[in-house]
Amino acid sequence: MVGLLGALVATPALAQAVDPNQPFNDGSAAASMTAPPGVVVPGQDPGVSAVNRNEAQALAIDTNTARAERNAELQSYHAAVHDYHQAVQARRDTIAMIRTTQSRRDAAYARAMDAWHEQVAACQDGNHQACQAPTPDPAAFE
Repeated sequence: MVGLLGALVATPALAQAVDPNQPFNDGSAAASMTAPPGVVVPGQDPGVSAVNRNEAQALAIDTNTARAERNAELQSYHAAVHDYHQAVQARRDTIAMIRTTQSRRDAAYARAMDAWHEQVAACQDGNHQACQAPTPDPAAFE
């Protein structure tokens, strides 16, 4: 009776739920020795490994291509920024040159006007030669 009672008590432990969709692991050489019986451990499928290698290579190529495109875009951007800064500096140089030229011309015009005012004052004082003289040319005062 003790044998029968022991068998009944041991039965629930042996009657574990087994997934019917998984193959049975009977401890054979094909199964992993680290997995308990009844559990299937995925093995190395050469087809899956080949696909994984191909995908890894494709990903590496895509990554390198994207990195090369990004570097090319960055170089193009930096070249454009450099060109922009050169254009801005050239414009500043042009403005400075125009201002210098205009300042010089304004000073020459002011000197010509001073000479004209002196000429008018001399004419009004009776200097006939001052009355007959041509109006001062600002270009002569540059």
